[in-house]
Amino acid sequence: MIALAACGDSDPHASRGLSGVLITLDTTNAPALGVYGGRAGITPRLDALAAESLVYENARTVAPLTFPAHSSMLTGLYPPRHTVRDNGLTPLPESASTLAESARDHGYQTAAFIAAVVLAAPYGLNQGFETYDDPIGERVHERRAAQVTRAAVDWLKARDRDRPFFLWVHYFDAHFPHEPAPRYVEQVKANTQTRFPEYLAEIAQIDDAMGELLATLEEEGLFDTSLVAVVADHGESLYRHGEPTHSILAYDTTIRVPLFLRYPDRYRAGHRSDEIVSVIDLHPTFLEAFGLPLPEQTDGLSLYRRRVPEDRGVYFESMAGYLSCGWSPLSGFADAQGTYLHSSVPELYAAADLGQLHNLLDEDPARARFYRQEIARLAERPKLEASESRLDDEDRQRIQELGYLGGADPELAPPHPLETGDLPNPRDHITDLGRFMDASLLAKDGQIDEAIAELTDYLKTATNQRAGELLGQLLSKQGRFDEAIPILKSVTESGVPRRNSTTLLAAALEHTGQPEQARQLYLKAHQTWPDAPSYVEGLIRLSDQLGHPQEADRFRRLLSSMTGAAERQD
Repeated sequence: MIALAACGDSDPHASRGLSGVLITLDTTNAPALGVYGGRAGITPRLDALAAESLVYENARTVAPLTFPAHSSMLTGLYPPRHTVRDNGLTPLPESASTLAESARDHGYQTAAFIAAVVLAAPYGLNQGFETYDDPIGERVHERRAAQVTRAAVDWLKARDRDRPFFLWVHYFDAHFPHEPAPRYVEQVKANTQTRFPEYLAEIAQIDDAMGELLATLEEEGLFDTSLVAVVADHGESLYRHGEPTHSILAYDTTIRVPLFLRYPDRYRAGHRSDEIVSVIDLHPTFLEAFGLPLPEQTDGLSLYRRRVPEDRGVYFESMAGYLSCGWSPLSGFADAQGTYLHSSVPELYAAADLGQLHNLLDEDPARARFYRQEIARLAERPKLEASESRLDDEDRQRIQELGYLGGADPELAPPHPLETGDLPNPRDHITDLGRFMDASLLAKDGQIDEAIAELTDYLKTATNQRAGELLGQLLSKQGRFDEAIPILKSVTESGVPRRNSTTLLAAALEHTGQPEQARQLYLKAHQTWPDAPSYVEGLIRLSDQLGHPQEADRFRRLLSSMTGAAERQD
């Protein structure tokens, strides 16, 4: 177990056994809240709760992505260790030891009320929750804050009052696209001038809906027996550093998050801490509040009635640009001295450079080396054993419809955090990303010709594997295989391997009377994805067609064994 360097203050709750409430605010910038400098009148309920809490001003998430960030909150592990690196690719491994599992196994009631399908039960964060209320069964992508609050309040009122509990409430309103109720837009405009009133209005909408939850905690006397944590999973760029929303870049615009803790006795209430903390700290913090043992291999530090070491540093990353677009992966490390961002174009920023505008890499190479060593050290720690389960295509499609890039290969293992190769730097392509997102929406709305025209023009200057794949897919859908082939070849021959692009290219080659080229592509694909039956089926078909009966028989036997193994697993 990681040593906790500072001793905690004396604990008046000698018996421990506190209940716990975790409130997560999706896509919420700290400066949007009044307690972090936002204009008063937009988040009065959160601000009032923060006034009774210990407020952390240097809290960071682990990734600008909902699923990896929440996986770290509930496991205490960084993404390279819990293996969740993007939304909608692979589930949290069953080998994870979650906060809810530990609480449930020690007699706690456990419940979660989830606003968006990105965190739905198939993705694995339901481990340990006796009640896991998500929108997947309703066939909707997200729920508004008022609906989430109502379900959580109903559970609180019906719970067993003789047992402690762990409750997680997730709000998603502030996520793109921003579509708040008009009255909250009016509320924002009455209190502040901003380029993004709809974004702030959705945060005001969450704050309003939380009123009933906070009132219920008060009425039930639960503030006297519970540790309450409020945290964002990540922020929203709002075009800072050129990024329209979030997920690709890893600057403080999306990595730095609000985090505050309210103790039953108001321990350090109203205090503002500049300690370097992370969302990974929530897992051990709640465990200690519950009086439960911490796992040996946690990355987080318990914040429960204690301070973290002054020289503490935290890791973060973004693999979305690598997995979806074929750009360089990003990893980073931050401490009280500054922030290092590792990619094909490394960056180093002083802590005082709040906008992260002045790259000091050439001026302080020794500090950059130190940060790289810290990242390398973390990457050597053991990882969770991956689950056999996979997310189905329908669930992954619903994730993309929330506005995420998607399209990555779930079997593609991200590289070592310090491995970048010669892939493009995401920042060099981020300003045009909005054009790709617009083209994707056109395709989703059935405006195929318009989407093809926009993607064709976009790719004249941009490097984006996902955009090339989508263009090839749309051209193929129209039967324009001759046009699709060179685009799909470019995607499959550069950047990261993409299974869908390979499948599209093989089909286009077959449709244009190039079976031998398709066969060679299937052979190469089978080496990369040996467990994919579709490539084996293609090899059987083409080997028969081209007069290779022995090869066809060999792949028939392989397909039979693969089918039998799948049936036994089911």
